[in-house]
Amino acid sequence: MTVDPGGDDLRLMTRVAQEAGALLRDRFATVASLSRREKTAGDFVSDADLTAERLIRDRLQSAHPGIGWLGEETGASGDLGGLHWIVDPLDGTTNFLHGLPHWAVSIALAQGDRVIAGVIHDPVKHETFSAEVGQRAWLNGTAIHVSEGIELRHALLATGVPAGGRVTALPDCMREVEALMPDCAGIRRWGAAALDLAYVAAGRLDAYWERNLGPWDVAAGMLLVTEAGGQVLPLRPGQSVLGSGSFLAVNADLAPALAPRLCAARDPA
Repeated sequence: MTVDPGGDDLRLMTRVAQEAGALLRDRFATVASLSRREKTAGDFVSDADLTAERLIRDRLQSAHPGIGWLGEETGASGDLGGLHWIVDPLDGTTNFLHGLPHWAVSIALAQGDRVIAGVIHDPVKHETFSAEVGQRAWLNGTAIHVSEGIELRHALLATGVPAGGRVTALPDCMREVEALMPDCAGIRRWGAAALDLAYVAAGRLDAYWERNLGPWDVAAGMLLVTEAGGQVLPLRPGQSVLGSGSFLAVNADLAPALAPRLCAARDPA
């Protein structure tokens, strides 16, 4: 089966992300009443996540029933070595459940390990980021580009600090934050990986690094960054970004300064 990410299929992804976003925005208005549970320590899922993923899956699979599926809440089905969707219906669930308006819907289309189209939709801010291979990256229909000409001392960085039951990489993260804070303009921890990647693509952040994320967290965003002129580098030598969930997303100017400090073999496997 083939799809056309530059035409109807990218529009389908955008439309479905925005439909799921509208559903989530309605649920966000009554978030205190949502049923929720803890999947692992510090990692939550709510009725909103599950309902949004069902909607996205129904819409995408109705349009292309032969394409595989990888969703954060419903797992994998079909052939992940061929064309498949990679979906996070609500990236930033903890923010969402605490009433913080910083979360997004992320939908990617991949051919094996290669992401070929992606959409990240922020329903609260009415921002839709999209990209396809070889066709640049866009925000609400306007082309975006990573930042340029920024020295490290003026750079705004972002990272994810592990919490709850996912603290294996915490010592490395703390060492890196401590080492980089004196050399940059600031480091943010906003709790929604998809939006951090979209913000690197849009030049709002100059670099973002994190470890041990799921492919649904990063698939759409990594394509946005590369199509906006940036780089997405694995933090673990020899391991793919999608496979390890550990990466540095950065503009081309800062990559030589940051990559040697972050992409180190000491990172635990």
